[in-house]
Amino acid sequence: MILFRRLKPLYKSPLVRHCSQIVQKDPPNRLLNALGAKIRFTGPITVAEYMKECLTNPLYGYYAKHEVFGASGDFVTSPEVSQMFGECLGIWYAHEWIKMGKPQPWQFVELGPGKGTLMSDILRTIHNLVPDIKGALTHVHLVEVSDRLQKVQKTTLCPTQDPPSTPYGQKVTWHRDLSQIPDLFTFFLAHEFFDALPIHKFVKTDGVWREVLIDCDKDGQLTFVKSRHPTPACSYIIQDQSDCQETEICPLAGMYTQLMSDKVDQFGGAALIADYGHNGDKGDTLRGFRNHSVVDPLKDPGLNDLTADVDFNYLARNCSEHVRLFGPVPQKQFLLRLGLQQRLAQLIKSTQEPSAQKQLLSAFQKLTEDMGQCFKFSAVFPKSMEVIHASEPPAGFEPTEQNPSEPR
Repeated sequence: MILFRRLKPLYKSPLVRHCSQIVQKDPPNRLLNALGAKIRFTGPITVAEYMKECLTNPLYGYYAKHEVFGASGDFVTSPEVSQMFGECLGIWYAHEWIKMGKPQPWQFVELGPGKGTLMSDILRTIHNLVPDIKGALTHVHLVEVSDRLQKVQKTTLCPTQDPPSTPYGQKVTWHRDLSQIPDLFTFFLAHEFFDALPIHKFVKTDGVWREVLIDCDKDGQLTFVKSRHPTPACSYIIQDQSDCQETEICPLAGMYTQLMSDKVDQFGGAALIADYGHNGDKGDTLRGFRNHSVVDPLKDPGLNDLTADVDFNYLARNCSEHVRLFGPVPQKQFLLRLGLQQRLAQLIKSTQEPSAQKQLLSAFQKLTEDMGQCFKFSAVFPKSMEVIHASEPPAGFEPTEQNPSEPR
């Protein structure tokens, strides 16, 4: 009792009550608090560091905690719009595999597989079109950093889960990094993968490049600032960009492109890349998405998707000198060349339900018009196929649709 009387006044002290309230009440945004504390301690951070924390932080990151895809998420991707999208890509892979002489064994690698919907549609299509591909395609590798999304992909793709296998018998393995992929003839797929990789932002001031950083204002809110001096990341900038006043560069995109193109060069195969993009003619493209609307990328870190348009010229410059990058071409043009309109006619003919037909027409419109211009497709092939491609380019592309940028 005496001990209790001695402790009681301490319990009532303002300091103890304040600490108790902090423990009981969660901060409004824990990632914002953590980023603010880091900035106050070490100074402004790069946009790349900010994007990485916002998207992949294991405790508070966007991909770690949120339902991101579909009507219930923050954005809709083409595979969720209609199965026709994945079927067109399945036709592309089957066509290119046959044109290459049906090499075997080969493996399929997808970077950032989302829910696994696209891979599921592609595998179903290629096995329906080319039944003998079953023995040739031995393994599916998925590059995914989110544990939550890995579980979703496993449910979508693997009716046999011990070991995880597709309905067609291929073993499925997950990786956190592309460098872990085995050396083998490989077809790669990167659909809406590069746009989520961390970027560095730069602006030109008095003819000198300065990196755009992120700082905290007096109210604790995040804000963009310019570095006072050139940062190490400024070395990524091509100095002959004299007409450009601002730019964004994604070193990880260059690294992934190098790894894929080196694999294609050394072991054979091809890579298909689809994303928001441009040819180096855009400067400020960083944006946030929430509830299917564009939002301030610095607001509510960890609660919004962050994305930036892909510079396809930068990807081309980071390809191996022994490969050729085709494109980019608009998604509308690519899908129509792969037979999207004919597939739409087949599906409409197979259903008599007016509501289902209306949904198919709406999906076709979204894939070709709403998404048809902003999304682009590129493909990477070994230069050893140049003779073949001169008369028969990759499906969806024309012989002249090759990126003019010099590879590394």
